[in-house]
Amino acid sequence: MMKQTKQLGFHYYNDMDHYDEASLDYWLPKLQAAGTRWLVLSIIEKAEIPENFLKRVTTAGIEPIICLQFSITNPPLMDIFRERMAYYRKNGVHLVQFFNYPNMKNSWTPDEWKKQKLVERFVELFSRYAETCIEQKIIPIFPLLQPGGDYWDISFLKESLHVLQQKNNESLLSNLIFSADAGFQEHPLDWGKGGPEAHQPVIAYQNGQTDHRGFHIFEWYQAILHQVMKKHVPMILFQTGRWSTSTGPFDLSPKQAKQQLLRILAILQEQASKVLPQENPAIPPYIISCNLYKLPTEFLTSLKKEHETKKFRNVIQLHENASKKNRILESTISASKSVSSEIGSVICSIFAAITPYLCGAGKQFLILVVENFIKIVRSLIAIFLRGESYSSYFLIPDAESLLTEGQREIIRQYINKTNCKSGKNLYEALSSSKVILLNDSSLYPRNVIKQLRYNNCQIQTLSESNYGN
Repeated sequence: MMKQTKQLGFHYYNDMDHYDEASLDYWLPKLQAAGTRWLVLSIIEKAEIPENFLKRVTTAGIEPIICLQFSITNPPLMDIFRERMAYYRKNGVHLVQFFNYPNMKNSWTPDEWKKQKLVERFVELFSRYAETCIEQKIIPIFPLLQPGGDYWDISFLKESLHVLQQKNNESLLSNLIFSADAGFQEHPLDWGKGGPEAHQPVIAYQNGQTDHRGFHIFEWYQAILHQVMKKHVPMILFQTGRWSTSTGPFDLSPKQAKQQLLRILAILQEQASKVLPQENPAIPPYIISCNLYKLPTEFLTSLKKEHETKKFRNVIQLHENASKKNRILESTISASKSVSSEIGSVICSIFAAITPYLCGAGKQFLILVVENFIKIVRSLIAIFLRGESYSSYFLIPDAESLLTEGQREIIRQYINKTNCKSGKNLYEALSSSKVILLNDSSLYPRNVIKQLRYNNCQIQTLSESNYGN
């Protein structure tokens, strides 16, 4: 297990299908192994995160950040909100965020958006609920603003601070933690680095200019906060590494985005390993939490020590042009990212260590032994997982809003006809002998398909053209 990295966090799922014990059994060991300190838990307005789920997360030394999906135009009753805060505080929660993206039209009704003093009205609403949080000993997080946005986020933040100061809300200001959407916004990692001082002047909504809309958004926001509050203000970064607003929970990000996300992971680990604080760290200490948008196993397992990673790369390079049996080794190494990784990665590490000392028949024999051993292990694990499994499971895509009406009808008809288990829970799918998918590769990330295959799940696809034939 890696040493816990003070700033490292991850976004958990944003649905209600993964707050069960089985999902937590699957993800919690991986989060701990990666050195995770924070976990963003998003929840719809009329639901609560189960008490046992929260207790297990906090007992593991991971601090939950609760994101409540409240409507700005139809907020919850204050008494209900107060009870909810008391519930979360009792279960070890200290940080809560709500009313995200108030600078977007779709967060308001058309009439409310058109009214005068939008920012002032929002700050008054947010302040009432934030003060209730403080009463319950919960720290409120100022909501996320969409970078750019329908109402330019830089202007929205400046005006919000101005309103808070005008209303003499010094006690609220001193207890707030601010946030930023640190997604890449389809930009390279260094986009906007240096903040406003390095990129003057910047004109809102002008294309082609280097601005704040990227990972280094925190430098731009902090410059505004420092100017108003005369000190560095604690911040939390959300959506870190998301390529764009169109990506889903398991998006098919381009290669550049994945490389940049791994670079951020490396920076966080490097900073955590330093005995003495750095003079100008890439991610400054006022960033108390940097929450990565991804939650697939492949990114958690990529947090291995550098020398271990080099061993895996050397083995892959050694055999990439060899026989078919040698190429199977690459799949074995990749399988360390699947449910059977705990055993498979140990075998691969041993093999990587002794390969340089073998040659000829000895090497070929060892390759064959490893191949057969991994096959047996994977089969046993698959059998074990299915001890109390569903025979079939219809895995509904996370990006359900992208489904066509025809695809929705396929799901409805198949479930009604077969009465099979269905949902978005990947763990339940992995525990099933047969998994049904829609025949549309854009709806299912490659990482999900890879895990299903590694766990010997039989995959059946349904399409509008062939269903019902």
